[in-house]
Amino acid sequence: MSPIGKFATPIAAAAASTPASTTPTLSIGQAAFGTITATISNYASYTNPNFTAEAKVGATVTVADAAVQHTLSANSDKLGNILLLKDTNTTVGTRTIYVKAQEFGDYKQSAVATATYDVTFLNAAYIRLIAQTTAGANTTSYIGITEIKFYTGQGQTGTAYPTTNLTSDTSETGIVVSAGYSQSATYLPWKASDGLTYTNWWSLGVSNAALNWWQIQFQSGTYPTPPTIKSMRINWSNFQTTSFRVLTSSTGAFSGEQVDQGLFTFVNGVNNYG
Repeated sequence: MSPIGKFATPIAAAAASTPASTTPTLSIGQAAFGTITATISNYASYTNPNFTAEAKVGATVTVADAAVQHTLSANSDKLGNILLLKDTNTTVGTRTIYVKAQEFGDYKQSAVATATYDVTFLNAAYIRLIAQTTAGANTTSYIGITEIKFYTGQGQTGTAYPTTNLTSDTSETGIVVSAGYSQSATYLPWKASDGLTYTNWWSLGVSNAALNWWQIQFQSGTYPTPPTIKSMRINWSNFQTTSFRVLTSSTGAFSGEQVDQGLFTFVNGVNNYG
């Protein structure tokens, strides 16, 4: 008997008897513009896992496994417990995400775990960006915005707001930009939308984390129905933290009636969302 024939049966038997990895349990953290965070809640059950994931509406794949971003563990020696999906597919409907786990050395994947989410957009009179830590806590770490635009189409298309290069916080009819704090008159809120790449709004020196924000307001006289914002472009500069949360409000009070649109991350330079 040849060596291949001799060992074919034991190898096949070993593969068949290898147990599948533990089935992951999922929690979904949804953010606007189809930015979805899927957390593996039972991550501690794994030693050295790999995860595969895809999202679908019915039979239509809206996010393929190859497009899913995987985070690393705290010491960067293996995959972490967070999967990041950017779902900009135009198919209408609630998505289902399918996730499987496989331990290093296993021959089988786990059973599939599922969760659902919807792609949401911003539609409110007030849109506020507040600096936060990666854990989602308000912070006094300063941030700066060189340029910011809000678009009515996905992929930074459609009408861009503000529609003009601002010369003051109220220079465009129907739009007011403001901030909880500005470092000085050189770095006022409107400098984030003046069309110049060498000026910016900057929160250096802010001492109250709750005031470390920038926002745009669509006034009801001009916008009885606020525009639906499907994407953003932000050129970030001068920052100590790399995360921000988007909050929306119909009143501008931000005292409990606001809607949490999710936590986002950024790097130096131009960042596109949606």
